[in-house]
Amino acid sequence: MSSEMSTELDKGQTHSDAANRQPSELPLSWIGQNPDNPREALRDLEPLTTSIREIGLVNAITVASVRAYVRERPARAVELAPDARYIVVDGHRRLEAARLAGLTRVRVSVDDALVSTDRSLLEAAFVANVHRDDMNPLEQAYALKKLVEFYGSQNKAAKRLGIAQSTISSKLSVLELGPELQADLLAGRRKVVHVRNLSRLTPQQQKQRADARAAATESRSAETRHHPSAVSNPLSAIPRQRATLTMPWADGVACAEIAISRMRPAERARMLRRLWQEAEKEARAARLVAPRRG
Repeated sequence: MSSEMSTELDKGQTHSDAANRQPSELPLSWIGQNPDNPREALRDLEPLTTSIREIGLVNAITVASVRAYVRERPARAVELAPDARYIVVDGHRRLEAARLAGLTRVRVSVDDALVSTDRSLLEAAFVANVHRDDMNPLEQAYALKKLVEFYGSQNKAAKRLGIAQSTISSKLSVLELGPELQADLLAGRRKVVHVRNLSRLTPQQQKQRADARAAATESRSAETRHHPSAVSNPLSAIPRQRATLTMPWADGVACAEIAISRMRPAERARMLRRLWQEAEKEARAARLVAPRRG
């Protein structure tokens, strides 16, 4: 090992080192990918590569030393690149784009505390990636699942990550989709809003519900395209052309979504009042029957 490499490694070997001793720039050949990166693939790097080639790397890449990573998990040393001295924690796409752009050195921020435990590493990787559009829903869900397992419950994970428990549950639900819907989701043939929270249904029911949600969305979009004035004037009496649609009568929620999407506000209000009256009637009947059963 050269004296230059030895000196620079010593600067960044532990989190407790003074900040001015940590390297602010490293050779790309010293930085390897993180085996715990939640991303399955680094997609569409061309725009980022072009940007880095023209103006350089704007945001530093967050890394941790291989020594710190292996110290906590020695059995995983074989998963690291042989020549790696650091692994990337935040900046996997920037690192690969920098390689493609032909850079030999990059700006870095060294933080060994991020790999001090498996939980801290997963947290760092998740927070770094989850709010970015290019991380697909299944990758987000797998990363969240690991964190929930570490925390012990969705409620504990929600408090730690600062997001609602219902959001975690909704994101995790895509892991329970049938293989066909998961493939459609990854290929962009389905939108995540149409397939969330269907885990309790059979694969066939999931597909039917997703189709109904997509149809309702398309109906709303068509209404806006054909009658843009309805957006600014919902009570407009302009006749509307409505596409013929077979109602999924066996699915009450899907029927409601389709019906509501095709109604004006006044129509929706009348329907909701009618449903409320029916619910009150059923509740009164249940209260009358309950004492008799007792």
